[in-house]
Amino acid sequence: METNIKFRAFEIEDAPFINNLRSNENFENMIGGNKKFVSSKRDLKWVEDIIFKDFQDKVYVAIYLKDDLERKIIGYASIVNIDHYNKNCEWGGIKIEEKFNGKGFGSEAARWLIKYVFEELNMERFYGRCLENHLVSFKMMKRVGFITEGVIRNSVFKNGSYQNEYLMSILKSEYQGVKSSNIV
Repeated sequence: METNIKFRAFEIEDAPFINNLRSNENFENMIGGNKKFVSSKRDLKWVEDIIFKDFQDKVYVAIYLKDDLERKIIGYASIVNIDHYNKNCEWGGIKIEEKFNGKGFGSEAARWLIKYVFEELNMERFYGRCLENHLVSFKMMKRVGFITEGVIRNSVFKNGSYQNEYLMSILKSEYQGVKSSNIV
């Protein structure tokens, strides 16, 4: 499958971009976590920790355009709560700069995450959550092979009210079928 994006490790120089992305009100209203005000210094420390600590329970990657020789970050993706014993991990999310939204980069990043989870981390189950009203995320996760397990009711207090989340997952055996159909 032809891709338009590539992935790399974070660099210190990515911290201001990440801070701007994490300060975007539109993104923050649609993700499952609570809104936080994050200083540029804190994001710099966070990026340094991702770079220099050998985390066994999370993976963060910068996303850049395939043809960009400078490899300038346009977004990032993550896998979190990696449980090497039970072979489960959680979709941490994908954030891409607004001007690159709607171009299929999120789906490409999702396909890469799924492939990485099953072919590199050797996981059995990859699960994630998305707000019930975040239809773009829900549809994208379905498109790349996630199956809805259920609704987690009133799981996040956001925008002045409790929000439901979809719980979704894909198993390694399902990934093999999705992969053979060229979806991933």
